[in-house]
Amino acid sequence: MSTLDPSTPRLPARATDIDALLGTARTAISGAAFWASIPLPLVILAALLSGVAATTPMALVALVALNVCCAALGHSYTPAR
Repeated sequence: MSTLDPSTPRLPARATDIDALLGTARTAISGAAFWASIPLPLVILAALLSGVAATTPMALVALVALNVCCAALGHSYTPAR
């Protein structure tokens, strides 16, 4: 008697390849967001000091929103040593 049930479908190998690709993409996006969130406060500060924020306040709002999004997306990233 065999313990292997022939009626049990096996997942194709491509599903694991897609999972690996998605994991790599998540890590890349998380890493990029993490590293982008580091200099963005300096860019915001430069915009405030140079007067760009006074002439185009939506640019400042966009920079702050971008920084918040990058911080949220990059929160789970752990840089490799």
